Amino acid sequence: AIYYEWTGVLKPLLDRALFPAPQPARYKPGLQNLVWLPTDSKTKIPCTFFEQPKATHLLIYCHGNASDLGTIYYETQGLSNFLNVHLLAMEYCGYGLYDGKPSEERINEDLTQVYKFLTSTVGVPPERIILFGRSLGTGPTCRLASELCKKKVKIGGLVLQSPFTSILDAARSFSSAARFVMAEAWPNVAEIKQVRCPVLFVHGKKDEVIPHVMSTRLFRACPSKQKRLMLSQDATHNCFHLVHDLVKPLANFLKDIAEADASFALPMKLDLLGSVSVGFNVHSFSFSKTASESSLQAPGNNKKNNSNDDDNSDVISGDEDVKLQQVAMPIPRRTSMRLCTTATL
Repeated sequence: AIYYEWTGVLKPLLDRALFPAPQPARYKPGLQNLVWLPTDSKTKIPCTFFEQPKATHLLIYCHGNASDLGTIYYETQGLSNFLNVHLLAMEYCGYGLYDGKPSEERINEDLTQVYKFLTSTVGVPPERIILFGRSLGTGPTCRLASELCKKKVKIGGLVLQSPFTSILDAARSFSSAARFVMAEAWPNVAEIKQVRCPVLFVHGKKDEVIPHVMSTRLFRACPSKQKRLMLSQDATHNCFHLVHDLVKPLANFLKDIAEADASFALPMKLDLLGSVSVGFNVHSFSFSKTASESSLQAPGNNKKNNSNDDDNSDVISGDEDVKLQQVAMPIPRRTSMRLCTTATL
């Protein structure tokens, strides 16, 4: 009883530590590809939507805890184009332009509302939806996948990048005293036991925030017959090669899904824009040499990247220009694309 009373008193402080939203927001209402999805409670959830003319799947993206739609803009844009998938990135309450206080319950409910809108209103078949969670975002995505699988709903797949077994376990990796002040949240290791759709786990062996052994534990606990575990030798929690460490594993994962059902090879057209409030012009893209040279209005200061890694790679963040391959080009064997983010969990 004393434990629950103590954690209850500390909950506002713990929530603030768990959800360190970037301040101020890293994007503005005029952000290109910004849409507002309606919910049953009459609130509207800001999302970014990237559409591809020949996409076969829709990827719902949930970001890390120190990011917002602005900081992940280039990453999600690149994923959509490299993988040729429709991609909808969801904002969290209390982040970016979405007013309110973030919490586990609110984020879970919002993701459920996004999924419900896409399947019921837009008409996206569940088997064409891939749930993607990064870091903190693996909590709500794993929970939703678990709930849908328990209801015998067949979804396209689940992708977990840098997942934790639970928030409490992740906190314990920093300090053994965490169990005395933190309540449990997003118990992924329990939820994953219900997930039977195709699953991809992606983690860096040099992750200093969430140990990669947590992905191994989740992989072993998952009963899915179609599961993959990809461990990058060099990736940390916040710095990884977009193509080598994420795009290529995802491309192989999607290929396996398509080979399992020939109908998945057929393009899927979406009529999303007729059902949402649009913050700015939304369309599919053809990339020019750099993001700054294209017609995109992207967040940040558009400062040139001057970092010099050993492989002369370009570092991508929400405040820098990025070099992107053109649509329909094959995934390169070597890439100069290296992504560094600001997520702490």
